[in-house]
Amino acid sequence: MAQASYLLLAFLLTAVACWGFAELARIAPQLRLLDLPDERKQHAAAVPVVGGLGIFVGLLLAALLCGQAWPLEVLLPSLSLFLVGLVDDLRGMRALVKLLAQVLCAWWLVELTGASLYALPMPFAYGHWVLGPLATPLTVLLVVALLNAINMIDGLDGLAGGCLAIAALGIAYAAWVVGRADLGVSALALCAALAGFLLWNARLPWQQRARLFLGDAGALGVGLVLCWLMFRLSLTPGGTRVPVTVALAPLAVPLIDMVVVAFWRLAEGRNPMQADRGHSHHLLLGLGLSAVGAVRLIWIASALVTVLTCVAWRAGVAEGRLLGVLLLAAVLHMVWFRRSWLALRRSKENV
Repeated sequence: MAQASYLLLAFLLTAVACWGFAELARIAPQLRLLDLPDERKQHAAAVPVVGGLGIFVGLLLAALLCGQAWPLEVLLPSLSLFLVGLVDDLRGMRALVKLLAQVLCAWWLVELTGASLYALPMPFAYGHWVLGPLATPLTVLLVVALLNAINMIDGLDGLAGGCLAIAALGIAYAAWVVGRADLGVSALALCAALAGFLLWNARLPWQQRARLFLGDAGALGVGLVLCWLMFRLSLTPGGTRVPVTVALAPLAVPLIDMVVVAFWRLAEGRNPMQADRGHSHHLLLGLGLSAVGAVRLIWIASALVTVLTCVAWRAGVAEGRLLGVLLLAAVLHMVWFRRSWLALRRSKENV
């Protein structure tokens, strides 16, 4: 009963906090919490970027009222990175400075949790590669990659929030399987908070446009909380652990999208981290899908990857084979992505 109250409060308090902060941003534009449209951002009017603020306030207030403690090992790095994102939302921040902040907070999380990728599964095979002294640097690199993948996919109403909610659900299920009820409740509370945010961010029958955005603060802060949940399940010693491939699967779709986009930007001689309208969701729009259709399709893809990976894991499929299938999916997506963009460009040139 107490856990149900916690989840319900996380949902309701986040929904109320998001609404309140959005109204405050609208009536007090001097706070500079508004995302203005430009050539790349094609929303019709200024939209408050207070989703992350609402999620953290709602989640932490619900935990406080219900006596559910979030450990310092996640609170300190995630709130620090949240503040970095908030400064970026307010005043803008150089990409290099933001990247350094991500690296420092990722390293801090790894040090506090003691979680590192000590070994990587061999794709399509049994056994692992022992990483030795590369364990901590590669773990930090993975965290930074996941944070940027989440940030990059935040390009359509409801897209990032929905993918994050699906990821939290997948992590909650994995936690339940290995008997980590504490982590499962934390993941479900995060999912409930994200659902409260989506009430104002997703396009719904009663809401044609997002009334607020997640913002860098939300993408980075919530992303680090998800990384913590994954690490606690898959990389920390003691008890039954979830294979790292299974823990990462819920975020496979945004991660693959980031890698594919960065690869083709490099192939064209461009900055791989430069923001543009070249992601998978932009391609789907160019192919004729509506914004709602593109978001729902990516949600479905994310849910399918999560469900199928969990089913294969429960069926006893080796971790290396699971990783191999995900890598194969990434390669196929890379080929489809490139061919589709080239075909779309040719069709526009012939018009």
